[in-house]
Amino acid sequence: MLERDLSEEYRTCYQNSRYRKRIGVLAARLGDLRYSKNAIRRHLHEWLRFAEYCEKRAMDIPGSIYTPEVDAYLKHRFPKGSKSTLVLVRASVRIFIEADEQGQFAKRLHAPPLPTNALFQTWVPSYVDFLKEHRGVSEGTVRKNMLVLDEFTKFVEGLGIHDLRSLEATHVHDFCTRRGTRKPATWATSVGIVRRFLRHVFAYKGTERDLSLVAPGTRCYNYSGLYDVLTEQEVEKLLESFDRSDAIGRRDYAVLLLAARYGMRPCDIRTMTLDDIHWREEHITLCQSKTGMPLVLPLLPDVSEALIAYLRDGRPTTRLRNVFICHIAPFRPFGPHNNLFAVMAKALSRAGLAERSGARGLYLFRHTLATRMQEVDIPIKTIGDVLGHASTASTLIYTKVNLPALRSASLSIEEVLQ
Repeated sequence: MLERDLSEEYRTCYQNSRYRKRIGVLAARLGDLRYSKNAIRRHLHEWLRFAEYCEKRAMDIPGSIYTPEVDAYLKHRFPKGSKSTLVLVRASVRIFIEADEQGQFAKRLHAPPLPTNALFQTWVPSYVDFLKEHRGVSEGTVRKNMLVLDEFTKFVEGLGIHDLRSLEATHVHDFCTRRGTRKPATWATSVGIVRRFLRHVFAYKGTERDLSLVAPGTRCYNYSGLYDVLTEQEVEKLLESFDRSDAIGRRDYAVLLLAARYGMRPCDIRTMTLDDIHWREEHITLCQSKTGMPLVLPLLPDVSEALIAYLRDGRPTTRLRNVFICHIAPFRPFGPHNNLFAVMAKALSRAGLAERSGARGLYLFRHTLATRMQEVDIPIKTIGDVLGHASTASTLIYTKVNLPALRSASLSIEEVLQ
C-alpha cells in the first residue's frame, strides 16, 4: 500500500530499510489521525532520509529530538533555507524518534526541561508535592510557583549561598524589593509565593529562623487605573471581520461571539465541550477553569446560530468532545496555555484595528461587557453572576469605569472650597 505512494527511489529505500515495519506503523497511524495524503507522503520521505542517514553511520535511533546526533542530521539535511521548512523536517524526525511500537506519539513538541540550580532541586519539588497533595492547587498555579521559585533560588545562589541555612533576612528583603518593570499586583503575587515557600522551608528545618516574616508586602491599590474597553462600533467591526464561508472563519467568529456576549474567559472557551451546550433547555453550563465553580448562561440566539454553523459546516469530524479544535491534522484541542490571542490578533487586523493602542487580548470583551452592564445600572451581583466571579469584590473593580455615575457623585468647586 505504501509502496504505491512512493517514487522508485524511495520505494527501493523503503524495501531495504531495517525500519520498514516502524515506518509502516507510523504511516498507518497518521492515516488514522486524518493527515492528508500529501502530508503522509512528505513525512514518509523524511523518515526514509533519516533512517538511511542512521544506517549509513551504523547509528541507532536517538532517544530524543534534542540530542547532538539530531542536530548534526538537521545541519546535514538542511544546511540553509527557510525556517518553516526546517520546522517541518524537524517535526517528521521527532515523530519518527518519539513514536512507540503502536505508532503513538505526542501531538506537540515539548520543550526540554529548563536547567535548574541545586537549591531548586533540593527544596522546590517537595514543596510542589505539598501544594498538590495538601493544598489542592491547580497545575497553572503550580507552574507559576515554580517559575517564581526558580528566579528566587537563582538569585540566592548568585549571592554565593548554596544552603538555605546561610540565608539572611537582608537577602530575602533584597529579592522582594527588586520588582523592576513588573506591575505591583504581579510582584505582590510573586512575593507571596516566596513568603509561603520560606514558611514551608522553616517548618521542615531548612532554615533556623522563619524568614517569611521579613518578606515585605507590596503596596497595591485595588481600584487604581482603568480597564481598556472597546466601543460598540469596535465590537461590531471585530465580529464582522471574519469570513464565515470558511471553516476557520466560522470557528473564530463563534469564539469571539462567546467572549463578546458572555465575557467568557479564554480558558473557558478553550475547554468548553459539546456536553456543556444544552440546546433544548437553551443554556450553556460549564465548570470554570479558574474558580472550579459552575456557571450557567442563557444560549442567546446569535450564539446558538454561530455554534450550529460551525459544528455542522466547519468543525472537522473527530471523537473529541471539545467544541473548538485545531483544524490541521492531527485534530486536537487548543493547547492548555493557549489564550486564543491569535484569533483576536487576526480579528483586529481584519477590522482595521491593528494599530489600536491598549490591550489586545480576548479579555477586552470581558472588560467591555462588564463596563456596559455597569453603565446601564445592572446590579453588581448580576454582573458578577454573568462573569462567573467567586466574590463580589472581583466585580467591584468595574465600578471605577462608570464615568457618568462618578460625575454625578463628584463635588463642585464651590463645595470643595467650603
